Amino acid sequence: MRHLLITLLILLTGCAYYAKDIRIKTEVGVHADISRYTAYIWSESITSLNDPSGKWQPPGFDITEDIRQLIDRELTKRGVRFNPTNPGLAVSFQLATNMQALKLVKDPYSSQDVLINQPDAALIVVLIDIASKNIIWISKAEAEIQQHIDARLVRKRLDYTITEMFKDLNNKSWF
Repeated sequence: MRHLLITLLILLTGCAYYAKDIRIKTEVGVHADISRYTAYIWSESITSLNDPSGKWQPPGFDITEDIRQLIDRELTKRGVRFNPTNPGLAVSFQLATNMQALKLVKDPYSSQDVLINQPDAALIVVLIDIASKNIIWISKAEAEIQQHIDARLVRKRLDYTITEMFKDLNNKSWF
C-alpha cells in the first residue's frame, strides 16, 4: 500500500524532473483561428549565442533542425503542413543562449543572497498570418542551461518545451 501511495504521488507531481526549470508563456492574437490555415512556410530562424569566455558545449546534434522537426510535428498534428506553394502562415523561431547570465540565490551557509553564473536559454516561436502580416501566436520558453548532460536529455527537454508551447494551439478557433 505504501509503495502504491508513493507511486501515485510521483505520478501526480506533474512536471517531469528534467523540465522543472522550464518556464513557458504563450500569447494568442485577438482574431487568431488556427482552423483557417492548412499550410505554412519557414521564415527566417535566428540563433544567437552570448559566450565570450567559450564555455558553451554543443549538444552533439543540429539543435536548429531538431527544433524545426518538433515544430513541424506540432503543426502537423493540428492539420497545418509545410507547403511552400500556398502557405497561409509563416513560422519563425529564435533560439538564444547566454552563458554569462547571473542568478541570485541564497548562500546555504550565510543565508545571504549571492550572485552565481547560471547560463540560460530562450526559445521564441512565432506564427505570422502571411496575408495580413500579423503575428497570430507567439510563445516563449526560458530555461537554465543544464551542464554536463547528454544529447538524449537535451532532446527530451526540447521535446517537452515545444509540446508545452503548442498545447493551446488546436484546430478550433481560440475564441
